[in-house]
Amino acid sequence: MFLLDERELVLAHFVRQHGPTPELQAVRRRELPADTFQEGALGGPLREPAQFHDVVAELQQAADTATGGSITAAALVLPDRWLRLTFAELEDVPRSPQHREEALRFKLRKQVPFRVEELRVRGARTGNGAGESTRFLIAFGVERVLAQIEDAFRRAGVHIGMVTNASLGAVNGIRQVHDVSGAFLLVLAHRDGYSLLAHTEDGPALYRYKNFDPALPPSVASRLAVRELRLTRSFIEERGLFGAEAGLPEHVLMLAAEACRETWRERLEEALGLPARVLDDNTTSGSGSEAGDLELDRALPMLGASLAVRT
Repeated sequence: MFLLDERELVLAHFVRQHGPTPELQAVRRRELPADTFQEGALGGPLREPAQFHDVVAELQQAADTATGGSITAAALVLPDRWLRLTFAELEDVPRSPQHREEALRFKLRKQVPFRVEELRVRGARTGNGAGESTRFLIAFGVERVLAQIEDAFRRAGVHIGMVTNASLGAVNGIRQVHDVSGAFLLVLAHRDGYSLLAHTEDGPALYRYKNFDPALPPSVASRLAVRELRLTRSFIEERGLFGAEAGLPEHVLMLAAEACRETWRERLEEALGLPARVLDDNTTSGSGSEAGDLELDRALPMLGASLAVRT
């Protein structure tokens, strides 16, 4: 199980031994040079693909040594900024996967400010659409960026069979490991922004991604964050996303690095009017001798993605 962002490449090897929760058997990580990836709204391409391949190969060899086996297939978790989510409804769902993707691309063109022909687009049915329509959760990222990353792993002897983002991985980890059932809001917060995913009884129902200028003073960033979160709350209530009388769900969960947890907890509670349950390093993210070697905001998405592969 790999996780990649601008800063580092992480490998976490989970093994299911006793009970439903996998044990974290090994963690290996490599920092990346600051200019590994070019700039881009959805992540930029690699500056030096050969150098990135060398990092992947080195980490893969270290993982083989640590696990006593050969890792030839894996899943990959990417930042939400690189792999975005949205929703669309189709009245007539094409049977052919190719035609279905074309229909989703057509819907996507009306929603996002990106060149859809340059994107990789994948859709999965979720929840209920209006009337006879079928609702899809759509994941999209830049094809060139994703292909470069997958090629580096392929050349190192590792087939990436599933690519997901941190929000979807974390949701799966929460539902399967943390015994949170039913409806909830999950906020993945970082210093300069956040992702919010609303999960109903029927599955993912709403997604918001917001990024703020890192040069903004903290007070200005807080005002912007609270305003955006209040707008999302109003949207949820007006649409009756969790039921006509429900408003927001009982569970508001937050996952963030320790350095910014308190700031985001205050922002969430001010904007949503509900206490946020902070998922911290005391929250179970899988047992094992090396479970403490991986921060929860990285461990939980990786754990959830590993469970998705196995189920």
